[in-house]
Amino acid sequence: MVNLGKASRMKKILVVANDFPYPPAHGAAVDMWNRIRILVEMGYRVDLLASVKETPAQESIDEVKRYVGNLWIVSRSQSLGSFLSWIPFQVRSRAALAKIKLDGDFDAVILEADYVAEVLKNPGVRGSKLILRIHNEQVLYFRELAQGSKNWLRKAYFLSESFKFRLFSPVVLRKCNLLWFISDSERAEHVRKKREDESKSYFLPTHVSPENLRPFVSGEPTALFIGSLTISHNTDSVVWYLENVHSRLLDIEGYSFQVAGRTAGQSITWLKEMVQRNRKAALEADPAVLDDLYRKASVFVNPVIVGAGIKIKVVQALEAGVPVVSTTMGIEGTGFKDGVHVLVADTPAAFTECVRRILTEKGLGEFLVGNAQSYLRDRYDMKVNMDRTLSQLLAANEEVKVVRDAR
Repeated sequence: MVNLGKASRMKKILVVANDFPYPPAHGAAVDMWNRIRILVEMGYRVDLLASVKETPAQESIDEVKRYVGNLWIVSRSQSLGSFLSWIPFQVRSRAALAKIKLDGDFDAVILEADYVAEVLKNPGVRGSKLILRIHNEQVLYFRELAQGSKNWLRKAYFLSESFKFRLFSPVVLRKCNLLWFISDSERAEHVRKKREDESKSYFLPTHVSPENLRPFVSGEPTALFIGSLTISHNTDSVVWYLENVHSRLLDIEGYSFQVAGRTAGQSITWLKEMVQRNRKAALEADPAVLDDLYRKASVFVNPVIVGAGIKIKVVQALEAGVPVVSTTMGIEGTGFKDGVHVLVADTPAAFTECVRRILTEKGLGEFLVGNAQSYLRDRYDMKVNMDRTLSQLLAANEEVKVVRDAR
């Protein structure tokens, strides 16, 4: 007889995070934290295994425990031996994931990036369906970091990681049952190269909840940039804007440029000094909340020149009701269109003109935000996108368990 009682139990999912997801102070953390909360809302039992560089604050741990069942936190290794391995340092530094004792029998394991692939050696995940969240195409990501670095030691490290991930990532992808790409363009490129992965590759954009979409409100004539200030892609973007665009807009009454972002305790003295040298420019490091920054801005600028993966900062700005001016690279993978959802420019003169238009043309910002938010409602509901793929995967898994229990 088939044991339907066991087949209908609450399904159990382990999320393996490459960092602690709370507070959601940067794009990847926002994406992970939304996924955990939505999985719980969907009725799954969620356990969390997080690999961290520093122990999270107790209040952050307490907040996460409101949503997850078991919580395991393991420290990363920073030993030199990790650098000397053929396995990427980002993976080897998380080797403790393989040894932590887990309360196993998970229906599915979600790997938040291939950084956490060492967990696949853990007996506690054996037999589980595997899902890989792809935030970046790692080979390209580290190669671009190398190109943007001016320090030769960091450049060598980034190039080494890029080479190692070229060998390592395909092995992880082959083992996974689902691939959730945060960038649709990277999904399409992967499928073009690996046609056999088409049936398990899906575009899963970062989550936007319709009730969190804020109406367009024209604030002060301020251009805003928010992004992690520890990443060279972002700091290079700030420098480019200051050197090529900012001074051309100073004739607009009340105009200013506001930079903000997390520093993770790293020194950004050089960037602070550069911003201070520019009239009507300011920098706020590690802002506790972002709402006031968005509320006071009239345009969000994303002049990124290089950078793999989707630019979550653009989505968050539009969610907050702020129109966006971006380079082509800065919206890659989002699905947004120039002149419909955002304004796109790739030269200093064109970028300046786009910012000026939003600051001076009545109705343009509201038009763009309205279109963009309609698109976000239609395409960026993570609950709908996850349910479509996850329920199918786990249903197939359940059939195997039912047959096994019937024997």
